Amino acid sequence: MLNTSISLVVPVYNEAEIIAETLAIFGKDLSLICRDYEIIVVNDGSTDGTAEILKRVSEGDTRLKILNNPVNQGSGASLWEGLKRAEKELLVSNFADRPFSLSELEGVIRSVDLHNTDFIVVVRADRSANTCYRKFTSLVNYWLIRILFKVRISDFQFVQVYKRVLLQDIRIRSKETFVPPELMIRLLDKGCRYREVVRTFHKRPGGRPKCGRPGKVFRSIRDILCFWFYWTILRKRD
Repeated sequence: MLNTSISLVVPVYNEAEIIAETLAIFGKDLSLICRDYEIIVVNDGSTDGTAEILKRVSEGDTRLKILNNPVNQGSGASLWEGLKRAEKELLVSNFADRPFSLSELEGVIRSVDLHNTDFIVVVRADRSANTCYRKFTSLVNYWLIRILFKVRISDFQFVQVYKRVLLQDIRIRSKETFVPPELMIRLLDKGCRYREVVRTFHKRPGGRPKCGRPGKVFRSIRDILCFWFYWTILRKRD
């Protein structure tokens, strides 16, 4: 068992089919990893009954914290909201469709020297769980970030583990899926050190995926380009 505390942040949007099962699995896995943990679920304006399910499953569970956005803010904005509210030493991101098995989290953390590592990037071993369309959009997103920002991180959109103390003075501009890359770019700019750990990417157990919708892809690319303009041009004038 790990000698540290963990905050797990889970952005959720219209996941009524799987959210109760997911939280039960997350709670069980975390209880085997560390004694001090919390699960922060950010319900991003769901309209399918997710809010009612979250209210029911959280009753009497002090380790499960529910944040409700009145309207949809975007998965990245919800993730960042949860990270800012987190109170434990290590912050971990994951999603309702369980792309990363938390049963592997202890191995991920033990595989690095936390004294010399500020954040951990979990890299997908392969993307076979994705459709061809999602593989294409992910590849475009990945190389656009690599080329524009000249960072060598191998995976921007899977799972990361952060030391909470490092995020206290960070301000994020993005709203969609570019939030994790922006956060990592800002941390690298501060001289933070990271390590990459390869793990399995799991197929969605149920429900419908949201990230590949054209509007969401467009907003993500918009966030990338807007941040690039700020980071390379406007920031120098601040």
